[in-house]
Amino acid sequence: MPPRRTARVLAAVLTAAALVGVTSSSDALGTGDTAARTGRNIPAPKDYFGFAMGTTGRLAGFDKIKNYLKLIDGRSDRVRYQVADRTTMGNDYPVVFVSSPRNLRDLDRIVRDNRRLAEPGVSESEARRLAARSKPVYLMEGTLHSTEVGNTQALVDIVHRFATEDSGYTRGVLDNAVLMVIPSGNPDGQHLVVDHFNRTANTPYDRVYPDLYHRYIGHDDNRDWFMFTQRETRTRVRLEQTYRPVAGHYMHQAGTGGPRLWTPPYDEPLGTGVDPITIQSANTQGQVAARALTAEGKRGVSSDDAYGIFWNADVMGFSTFLGTSLFLTEIAGAKDLAYPYRSPDGKPLGSQNLTMRTLQPYDSDTWTLEQIVAYAETAAYAGIDNVAKNGASWLYNNLYQVSHKAQTQTDLPYAYVVPANQRDPYAVLEMMRVFEFGRAEIEQARAPFSANGKSYPAGSYVLRTRQPMGRWIDQLLKKDVYPEKAARKCPECPVIMPYSETTDNVALLMGVDAVPVSKPFNAQLQRVQRVMPAPTRMPSTPRGAYLVAPDSYGVGHALAQLQKANVPVLRSSEEFKAGRTFAPGTLVVPPTEAARQVLQRVSSSTGLQVHGSDALPKVDGFKLKPGTRVGLIRGANNMPGGWMMWMLDQYGVNYKVVGADDYADLKSHYDTIVVSDGVSKNSIVKGLDPAKNPKEFAWARGVGDKGWQALSDWVSGGGNLVAIGSGSETARELLDLPMRNAAPTGGGFTVPGALIRASYKPDVPAAWGMPEEWPVWFNRDAAYRITGKADVASAYPSGDLLVSGYAKGTDALGGLANVASFDVGEGHATIAASEITFRSWPRATWPIVVNAMYQGPSTPVHP
Repeated sequence: MPPRRTARVLAAVLTAAALVGVTSSSDALGTGDTAARTGRNIPAPKDYFGFAMGTTGRLAGFDKIKNYLKLIDGRSDRVRYQVADRTTMGNDYPVVFVSSPRNLRDLDRIVRDNRRLAEPGVSESEARRLAARSKPVYLMEGTLHSTEVGNTQALVDIVHRFATEDSGYTRGVLDNAVLMVIPSGNPDGQHLVVDHFNRTANTPYDRVYPDLYHRYIGHDDNRDWFMFTQRETRTRVRLEQTYRPVAGHYMHQAGTGGPRLWTPPYDEPLGTGVDPITIQSANTQGQVAARALTAEGKRGVSSDDAYGIFWNADVMGFSTFLGTSLFLTEIAGAKDLAYPYRSPDGKPLGSQNLTMRTLQPYDSDTWTLEQIVAYAETAAYAGIDNVAKNGASWLYNNLYQVSHKAQTQTDLPYAYVVPANQRDPYAVLEMMRVFEFGRAEIEQARAPFSANGKSYPAGSYVLRTRQPMGRWIDQLLKKDVYPEKAARKCPECPVIMPYSETTDNVALLMGVDAVPVSKPFNAQLQRVQRVMPAPTRMPSTPRGAYLVAPDSYGVGHALAQLQKANVPVLRSSEEFKAGRTFAPGTLVVPPTEAARQVLQRVSSSTGLQVHGSDALPKVDGFKLKPGTRVGLIRGANNMPGGWMMWMLDQYGVNYKVVGADDYADLKSHYDTIVVSDGVSKNSIVKGLDPAKNPKEFAWARGVGDKGWQALSDWVSGGGNLVAIGSGSETARELLDLPMRNAAPTGGGFTVPGALIRASYKPDVPAAWGMPEEWPVWFNRDAAYRITGKADVASAYPSGDLLVSGYAKGTDALGGLANVASFDVGEGHATIAASEITFRSWPRATWPIVVNAMYQGPSTPVHP
């Protein structure tokens, strides 16, 4: 057996997006075939862990799972264990490759061939030759949602079987496919959830981890497939871009009362950007799995009528545009993660209707972890076998055909033009970096040009759609029109809403103009190798002040860094002229060396232009409080609060999460407190029960009516409260704000996650830097009728408000307020009724949060 070598962390290689050719934790593999070294002396999972995978009340910790997989790597020439990256919390993100020794030796060539299949310029004959000689990569991923613990346990068994078993089945798979196993898509969550489960055994504490099982986003970690915000998301996407799996088996669990296992075919609706090959192949995988489960007597398998995930890129996943067929399984969960769940009424679990969607209803009132693992393994083995037996077909169709059709399609706009010199250069930068990370072909104009009768300046970006990632580009830039007729099972049936939201228009979310151009045009274009900030030039040191216009949400970076450097900042409250016209909210910064260093750094990294004035502008404004201290009320397991933490961390805001002990003296801790969406009076007053949770979660315990009153007193005593989404109703209740929610309920009104028109008053502090009209995110949110004194910063105009997605009855919102500020005693409160920070997507409205955080504690200044 070859000598062992420490597994490498591949973060740098991932960044370069070229994982091939990296050695595993074992040295060069031998020259034999599949049967050369089947893994003698590899203990079975039961012997290594002390219990079989799926044993009631027992879960293998992730550290021990990683050590077991490393052991298999060292003792089997069928397995390579690698560390693909570090996670947000600094843990290993492992990936395991399983195949025959011959295929693992040839993995570099296999990956090159598979990537070549999807590249432009490949002929059909070359594609068939490559598909015939290469091997398909089959991706399997467990516990992206870390409370769905059964699948990672099952993957332990699956790797062990292929490492040790010498059967016709395993030889066929190993010789004809490469398995790429991600034991957990969220390793941090596996550590948090499973370690908590094991630590709380034989204690009075709840066994399910009570907080977010990712530092920021918890269960939303599969809603990050087009913004690519999280480290783990980017790691998995780079793996997919490099190894180009033809199928991805994403192994999930669901609630306790539904089907015992759900598998494709998928439900409606179907987006226009998805290639039918990937969908049909995924549906086939589901039916192959269902057949195997049924043949083994595993009842309660269902399909259709549940997961309509192929409308938007946030759920369907980036990989489907690479040609990967998304094979999703959703297995029913257990009680407290690992204990039998029993039907409360003693009846069999799940639907008992005998239909084409459920051919064999489940016949027991009990469901166990052992069954979860068994169902997962059966579905996995069937899906793997189907791809291994038809490798050339999968490679040709999913990699070559999908890419070739994308490059030759004519049903999309010819291109999208992102004009240069937009109002927010930082928004353009961030959006183009999304496309850069997705490896779209980006071009930039070297000279002015015209397209569709409109002129565009030099520096404008062009994204042509006749390229491998063309349909993904269109998916993210088109204004969505929901397929209402197609999303019905019959003409009289209700419209089926998608599993997630109804739009993911990244340009509208970020505040960028992106213009579809229907026909080819002539322009001097050059390929962009790296997206860079717009060029800026720092003015020579002015005698009066540095000036930064408020139009970009990148101003948040300038404010946070100026605060950190202890540089005083004034924000104008009115329009003024200093060589050019500056809008209300302009940053007026003294011309010190410290200020120059900060502004130069921010300007060069964001594209924000810094101006200089040799005379200090004589303008009314507000002097920001130095070192503004921000608190965040999020409560335990609150995903909107987690996203808010991510945003605050990206901008370097001086904040901390408000803990229960802080309520005794809020004034000494905070100048501003942000209440995230999802925080209610109940979550503040009751919180987590200390009797059911360890001391480490004491920060989230309830503060009682006394704490609730203390928060109210803090605001009226001079504090600044900023409430987002449903937190606005909490603020109304807390402070008796003069407003009432007038958004309709029922009666044909629905906005299930769409972008709708909104107007802004840029002279009101909360709306500084906003355009007079831009779409806002709305997802079953409140809209307020103001009944007293307030500064309304944003409201809904009259008429049909839908811009992108699906909405009905929006004319009922006309005249209602979305963003408003109130004086409360000596303090202030600003509410945003819609969740303007939803998953960090609507960056265009981020200035509202930044403005409100810093302006509330500021001091009025008059020249």
